[in-house]
Amino acid sequence: MSSAAHRLEHPREVWTSEEGSMARETAVTRWPKIVQSMVDDVGETLGQSECMERQQIDEGRRIQQALRILKEEIIQDQPLRPLSSDGRTDIESFNTKLASFGHAITWHNCPWLFAECHLYRCVQTFFSRSESTFWQNYDVFARQKLNAFLASHSAVKELCERYLSIADSGACFATTADEETQRLLFFEMTEVALWGNATDLSLLSSLSLDQIHSLQGKKAIQEGQARIVSNDMAAAWEHLRRLRPGGGRVDIVLDNAGFELFTDLIYALYLLGAGLASAIRLHVKSIPWFVSDVMPHDMDILLSALTDTASFPSANNESVRTVAALLSAAYQDGRLAIQENPFWTTGLDFQEMPVWAPDLFEALQESALVIFKGDLNYRKLVRDATWPHTTPFKQAIGVLGGGSSGDKAGIKILALRTNKADVCVGLNERTLEKVEKEAPRKAWVRNGKYAVVSFSEGL
Repeated sequence: MSSAAHRLEHPREVWTSEEGSMARETAVTRWPKIVQSMVDDVGETLGQSECMERQQIDEGRRIQQALRILKEEIIQDQPLRPLSSDGRTDIESFNTKLASFGHAITWHNCPWLFAECHLYRCVQTFFSRSESTFWQNYDVFARQKLNAFLASHSAVKELCERYLSIADSGACFATTADEETQRLLFFEMTEVALWGNATDLSLLSSLSLDQIHSLQGKKAIQEGQARIVSNDMAAAWEHLRRLRPGGGRVDIVLDNAGFELFTDLIYALYLLGAGLASAIRLHVKSIPWFVSDVMPHDMDILLSALTDTASFPSANNESVRTVAALLSAAYQDGRLAIQENPFWTTGLDFQEMPVWAPDLFEALQESALVIFKGDLNYRKLVRDATWPHTTPFKQAIGVLGGGSSGDKAGIKILALRTNKADVCVGLNERTLEKVEKEAPRKAWVRNGKYAVVSFSEGL
């Protein structure tokens, strides 16, 4: 193999030193702001210190100071430092990866994906190494996650009403008329999950069964998919359709809490009701991560909010109450289950899963489908590498794609991702030319208005 071919097959990860890149902008501008927001959040909690013990106050101030120092290290482009142990097993993977570079990497000259993971894991050590159990269990992003969800109550109400209009009171989809309508309904519901980080439901066409089945409805769905620059939705449908009746276990590796988590839960109810899944595992982060990622308690907070008429106005709505009851029932009887694994919060890309988390990899191999939500999960799937945009998705995910990419079968993957970073694969030449004209200067991979739906059978 020529050196040129080798570079194509194993491209370099995106680095923060690349001028004009999102990585550079994030490191220089966004990271300091995020850390400052953490300082402010701890300060707001300390402002309620009349309810706190002296040790808790002192520890909070110590954490604030550690955050301020970290912020200055980023601004001044200091080297990344090895992480101090806080008793969790994932620290080793960070420090091993950091040492593997063979030289000091600085915040403005480092692999973007690894450094950002390192940042959030470093912050967590400030809290978890505290002598106060209050701070050890503190979610520095909980306040803003909850506030964002409470602000989305109108969108929650609308989505509940639209979902129940096609779900036979949410119990089943027996009223779905024919195979074509079922296929179109799968497309619509998958788009709900795809665009779930936007509370503007005008992004979606109507969820009325009659309209979906009509020529106008089909046209609306096609128009709605125009911004999906690589679309394997039909292949994913055929894969799940073959598993009916009953379906198999589906895993969803979640992304953001709040309204996006709610859309993911609506999607889960749909998959269960349509017989496309028999059970669904929701994979969450075990520590505060990338500001808004789902942790176990975010599920409980969301379910509680849906029935809290004092803080969530739409909790008075009958459709919201019905959906809340359906979710609670599925959660209680185990059809919906939360799972944690420390691998999700390492600085490793997902192609390192067979080595660093073999039990997780084997469990996901047994899944009927693993749905990876969001930008971060997508970047980890494809190693956040500078692949040509026309690189096939299966090639970019390496061993996870199975077949010639690895020694054994991979994972059945459906990636749902709105484009918010420069890495993007799976486009054909014609589509690439089209979107580069529509949204030039990398806008189509950065502005969140375009998306990919990428499927791999893992064979």
